[in-house]
Amino acid sequence: MAVYWATEVFPIAVTALLPVMLFPMTGLMTGKAVSMTYITDSSMLFVGGLIMAAAVEHWNIHKRIALKLLLIIGTEPTRLMIGMMLPSWFLSMWTSNIATTAMMCPIADALLKELQKGESGTSEDVNVVKCTTNYGTICFTNKGCEEEELTNVNLKQLDPCETDLDTEIAVDSMRQEEGHMTSLQTKSAPSKEHIQLAKAMTISIAYAANIGGTTTITGCASNIILKGLADEIFHERGLTSPISFGTWLVLGFPVSLLIFFALFLWLTLYFRGCSCFKKKKGNSEGIRDFVKKEYKALGPVTFPEVMVIVLFVILVTLWVSRDLGGAGGWGNLFKKKYVTDSAAPTLVSALLFLIPANLPAFFKSKNRPLSVKPLLTWRVVHDKVPWGLFLLFGGGFALAQGCKESGLSESIREALTVFQDLPVWVTSLLVALLTSFITEVVTNTATCTLVLPIIAQLALGIGVNPLYLMIPTAVATLYAFMLPVATPPNAMVYVLGYFSMSEMIRAGCIMNILSVLILTLGVNTWGAEYFSLRTLPVEFSDLELTTVMSFNNSVTMAT
Repeated sequence: MAVYWATEVFPIAVTALLPVMLFPMTGLMTGKAVSMTYITDSSMLFVGGLIMAAAVEHWNIHKRIALKLLLIIGTEPTRLMIGMMLPSWFLSMWTSNIATTAMMCPIADALLKELQKGESGTSEDVNVVKCTTNYGTICFTNKGCEEEELTNVNLKQLDPCETDLDTEIAVDSMRQEEGHMTSLQTKSAPSKEHIQLAKAMTISIAYAANIGGTTTITGCASNIILKGLADEIFHERGLTSPISFGTWLVLGFPVSLLIFFALFLWLTLYFRGCSCFKKKKGNSEGIRDFVKKEYKALGPVTFPEVMVIVLFVILVTLWVSRDLGGAGGWGNLFKKKYVTDSAAPTLVSALLFLIPANLPAFFKSKNRPLSVKPLLTWRVVHDKVPWGLFLLFGGGFALAQGCKESGLSESIREALTVFQDLPVWVTSLLVALLTSFITEVVTNTATCTLVLPIIAQLALGIGVNPLYLMIPTAVATLYAFMLPVATPPNAMVYVLGYFSMSEMIRAGCIMNILSVLILTLGVNTWGAEYFSLRTLPVEFSDLELTTVMSFNNSVTMAT
């Protein structure tokens, strides 16, 4: 499965189905037992979150938020970069980073066009350069149609927070926002300063979207895989996993915020001395007028938008307040372990299909219609939610269960005890660094699915709380900033034509390292205290003892 995921012989969701066939054939597990691992509580949590995100996208709430933030922050070059980063970072907490980047890129593209007009002193129409590929027609900037470069990007390795199931979604989204991606290739070639500003604005969108996905449990598939595996490991010992939507914010939000600031500082340093960041009054006013025009085009806030926002706030409130750590929460009103984080999004998702989108008109109309359109229809959900992603989740859970049933996990645990002499924080740093560079060439969901069970066995083998190493491993799969194939946002920015491969590697390598260092700091300070990572629960003590005895017996026999 690792080879198939890395080489993509099959679509990665199809590869995830192999345990259903192979485990029963080899006598490892029954077909029923394998199939039961494919849909878990974590999967349902992700379903609810994605349906809510689909409603936000359907009513253009994400675009309204992005344009409003641009108006508030300002349109001077430096503020413009922050104006690109902030909505990308915030929106990717709740929607997929593919949708966020696909929505922000046309906005950045249009703003850059306004800047180009200001520089050239003309308002000539833009020439759109279209390239026809296997994935449809994509409009490029500057470099025009370069089929070879598109091949090098290898769009098949895009992942929807991330999987190749949304390869077409990643590309199509770039066309759906405002019709298509317009090119900046005008009759007069853009200046060097303009190209530098375009690089800063576009790369900041991609990187901020990657960072924002780690903030919440539902922000990225890797976090969901982490929660699902942690729930299983702790449940086997009669314990409740300390990871929930609310508790995760204690670690995820501060780490994400620190990396966000580090990103801004690094990009400012990387593009230091560029005259494009000097304030130009004429250009700034032109951009602001354009943003106002775009925001005005959205019209006044409508009733459906208000209702979706209200439901979104209710959902986040229910998520956060269900389990407040030691302070309790509304989840305590029900039987222990009966109500989980999947309950709230399921309730809110149902309300999206129930509440009418034209409620005021329904009450005012004398001849009331027989049917009323709801806030969300199933067709919208069907088109926007990457359903195959849940097969990938299930394949990972089935693979982990197969390792346990076959005894492979015990063998791995014993073999990895060689790391027990290293300080735990060093081991945590090493596994996070290794994961962040592996996920540059393998999709982050596949990396997380393969590596996380092994890391869990490593932690148990050296007598450490499994979350101590699992958390940095899962989060680090999103810290892939170097290559276009690493994440869909990277690929979307690369195909715009501003960045060469070497430039993206230089800019991304530093971000890889900075992100992992900040993550390690967070896990080993307030994260370790809040989740009690330095303490291995007594329920794991017999497992640790058995592992140590087995290891000692192996050494004695070898001697």
